[in-house]
Amino acid sequence: MPTIRTTRAHTCVATVTALLSLLSPYDSKALAATAPNSYALVQRAIDGYVLPHIEELKSQTERLALSVDRLCQNGAEASREEVASEFRKTVEAYAGIEFFRFGPLVEKGRREKLSFWPDPRGIVPRQLRLFMANQNLSQMNADAISKQSAALQGLPALEYLLTDNTAPLGPDAKSTDRCVLANAISQNIANNARDLEHGWTKDGGWKDKMLRPGSDNDTYKDPNESASEFVKALLVGFQLLADIQVKPRFDATRKQQGHITLVGPYEKSGLVKAYYAASVASLQKFYDTLAMENFLPEEQDWVKNWAGGAWRTMRASDGVGGRRPEAGRDDTPSLRELFDKITGLRKLVSREMAASAGLTVGFNELDGD
Repeated sequence: MPTIRTTRAHTCVATVTALLSLLSPYDSKALAATAPNSYALVQRAIDGYVLPHIEELKSQTERLALSVDRLCQNGAEASREEVASEFRKTVEAYAGIEFFRFGPLVEKGRREKLSFWPDPRGIVPRQLRLFMANQNLSQMNADAISKQSAALQGLPALEYLLTDNTAPLGPDAKSTDRCVLANAISQNIANNARDLEHGWTKDGGWKDKMLRPGSDNDTYKDPNESASEFVKALLVGFQLLADIQVKPRFDATRKQQGHITLVGPYEKSGLVKAYYAASVASLQKFYDTLAMENFLPEEQDWVKNWAGGAWRTMRASDGVGGRRPEAGRDDTPSLRELFDKITGLRKLVSREMAASAGLTVGFNELDGD
């Protein structure tokens, strides 16, 4: 994609509103002609990133559910290892879509049902213990668990059952109820992932909504609004990485004030580093797909150079204070440096790249937290 000058981007934005009023809200070719930069960005985001990653999550959750069922049937060590591997792959796949805090992922509380985290007060294990102690689990299934608290439905709840060595999942009598519950949760996770994909791809679904903005669209009136939604998602991803994964590990103020320290995502299964690495890899792929750097004028090459250094730092860290063996630098970034690079890159995308593209990103659901 050729470099887009600031003046060209701003001229495009200035003419969009007037021209759109002459178009059918579902005339995608005409929309592409009147707002080529924004429309192309939305198409790249959906076809190049969103749909492939949601398909990956759907497929992976289905494999996870099958592996949990096999483990409960045979209790073999090979099946236990298979479940651990499929769970890790599912968690990594979820990291690739976690930051889409709009559309099907947030409808019907689907995000919390897939992954109830952060959980600083330990709601997941507490509710699970009470649920297993007080409920008849013999008839539990995916439909029944879907009507329970979100804390009982998703990956953290399944993680608790998979890593509780007091009653390992398997065919023996003492694990029967736990296996029924684990199967119900894993199938419910797969059902939510299928619903997530359907929400994007069905006729009139979120893909259509974003690619067909207009006066009849209840969410997006022009392509710039659709494009801004994806830029905001990228910014949310940076914020989640910095504030939820990295900052709690070095924030001495929280400890001094007696706050409960957040553990890392999927720490119980030893996947904190894997989740961090998957988050960074996903964000960088999404960043590259949006191609925000292409909107910068030539005199802002320093932004690209700074961004490149930030990505190298993010890839070099393991997210908990160490250095990844395959890191692209010899030293180990401190957690404070890592946090500063992530937040700095977030500001560059918001203030420099989005502005050069003529996009307004505004606030997101994490602002003020």
